Amino acid sequence: MSNALTRCAAVAVLVAPLVTATPAVAAPSTLNWQPCRQVQEHWYPDDDRTECTTVTVPLDHSRPHGRKIDLAVSRIRATDPGKRRGVLLMNPGGPGNPGIGMPFSMLGTKLAELNADHDLIGFDPRATGASGGVECEATPADGPEPDPKASPEARFRQDYERNARTNARCTGYDRELLTNLSTRAVADDMDLIRAALGERKISFFGISWGTALGAVYRSHHDRHVDRMLLDSVMPADYALETMNLGASAAKQANYEVLAAWLAERDATAGLGGTAQAVTASISDLVAKLDAAPVTATPPGGKPREYSGREVRTMLTYKRAVWPQVAESVVALRDGGAPPLTGDEPELEGFGLTPVWYGGLLMQRAVMCNDQGKIPDVDEAWRQVRHREEKYPFFRNGHGYGNWCAGWPLPATPWELKRATSPLQLSGHRYETTTPLFFAEQMRRKIGGALLTVDDSTHGSLWFTGCAEKAVRFYRTGETSSGSCPGVS
Repeated sequence: MSNALTRCAAVAVLVAPLVTATPAVAAPSTLNWQPCRQVQEHWYPDDDRTECTTVTVPLDHSRPHGRKIDLAVSRIRATDPGKRRGVLLMNPGGPGNPGIGMPFSMLGTKLAELNADHDLIGFDPRATGASGGVECEATPADGPEPDPKASPEARFRQDYERNARTNARCTGYDRELLTNLSTRAVADDMDLIRAALGERKISFFGISWGTALGAVYRSHHDRHVDRMLLDSVMPADYALETMNLGASAAKQANYEVLAAWLAERDATAGLGGTAQAVTASISDLVAKLDAAPVTATPPGGKPREYSGREVRTMLTYKRAVWPQVAESVVALRDGGAPPLTGDEPELEGFGLTPVWYGGLLMQRAVMCNDQGKIPDVDEAWRQVRHREEKYPFFRNGHGYGNWCAGWPLPATPWELKRATSPLQLSGHRYETTTPLFFAEQMRRKIGGALLTVDDSTHGSLWFTGCAEKAVRFYRTGETSSGSCPGVS
């Protein structure tokens, strides 16, 4: 199709026979498994253990005999069948991230030993990856980009209207599909996957948005949960603005520590002897660069333009690189060469990013369908102004902007509830993607124990020494509180 039309592409469909799941009691599975590297394009060449199949589910779970969709499911069998406890489903987050490769990825983490007594199960959520991933990008027909010469408010309103036109067009592509993209729908899919596997109960491991998926599943299918661990937890009272405010607040809290750290090094940094003086110096630099960006060449790099945006991004970087942050700020102030570019996402630990390889439309649809009432342009601009006044360096929050502008589809709220199955939550003390207070909020809402990982890295639990606590939880049901060391 031409670029002027909606791009909607199905991706990588499995060829294994389809099996329709029903939410019946557990029964022997009749799924037909085949090696993923034989039926899945671009599979890991060194993976000879993961098997793939498909499970067919209703598009609309309230109409079980209506339109069907196919879900890609993967499995790595337990290595010690005599000790097999059951299955461990997992989701890497997003929403929109494919998950059929997650079991193989887990074998490279400190949770790998769980494969001795658990079948590891992954799946691509509906409208993602090999489960019918679709795209719908903005086109010139949606209107021009915001005028860079317009005022900030005018640019914001232009962007809102352009997003609203894109959303109206994209939801019109397949309104029934887009209406049924929600966390609740994927949670109900999980229960049909459970039934298709022939399991009475499942354990679950979710990261980032996967924690919302797990919380929703446990709220509505608790009797089918064995044990559940959720790492880098989403807020219980979800909305895009909740995410934006949470990210801004967490970045501000970390920045205040950075400002004090810089003040202690005034003799070398020269940014001020107090946190307030440091903030004043950086504010002046950011305003200057926003008004007139400069060109500088990082060591070993190419000349690039630096505006206030790059400095604001650097202020969110992990503590391990604060010396380079200080050098970069001073270099930009003094006309030197900064060691950082302000474009190092691995230093932010930022997680819920757009998925350009087949899940972006699903990501936007789920996040907009889940949140309920969409703010109009006046309310959306008020939210931006509020963040700007409270967190001037971090006013963009998560950066979702006007993703849900004019979203025309009905809301599908999570409806979280307390339940009885064993639940372990883990949050990261300094992270800004899903701040620790999100996990605290979720624990108050649905229960469980909260383990605090002392790092700033989103979803890092399975790479840290804390993983031994996760392994113990899945094997014994013993939860952990307190804290443990994270990644550097």
